[in-house]
Amino acid sequence: MDEGEELIVTIGYVLGVLILAAAGLLAWRNSRIIADQRKAKGAIPAVSSYTVQVTRQSDRDESARMTPLLEAVYLEPQGSVSVSLCRVNGTISELKLDHAVQIMEHTCSEFSLKGEAVNIAPFRESVRNEEEDAALSRLEQALTFQRTQA
Repeated sequence: MDEGEELIVTIGYVLGVLILAAAGLLAWRNSRIIADQRKAKGAIPAVSSYTVQVTRQSDRDESARMTPLLEAVYLEPQGSVSVSLCRVNGTISELKLDHAVQIMEHTCSEFSLKGEAVNIAPFRESVRNEEEDAALSRLEQALTFQRTQA
């Protein structure tokens, strides 16, 4: 091996070490960001439970036990009706997310036949994980589609 080839190999090793060091630094920074985000959102329970709550304007009861994720409001001759997909805090005896989303879609389709959809509002700040975020996006899209078809 001549001097030129040795220089190229040495440069290759140095570049390899620098790339590995940069990758390690990026991985460490990413893990710090993820850890900070988890601290900010609090502990995520392994299993969450959900419910669909239907309330008339006069029945509104803000429960600390439930965190609303999406609310659809319908205007009927008797007044307004709110249909909310909520996460139930402190229990796992209610519905799984997919089942609650199906019930929410069905309930909203029934109300859309009786009255006019006034508002569909997701509460993105209450979302705890990607599964909830994806479910909210699907549900919001389905309800908006229902609203345009009515």
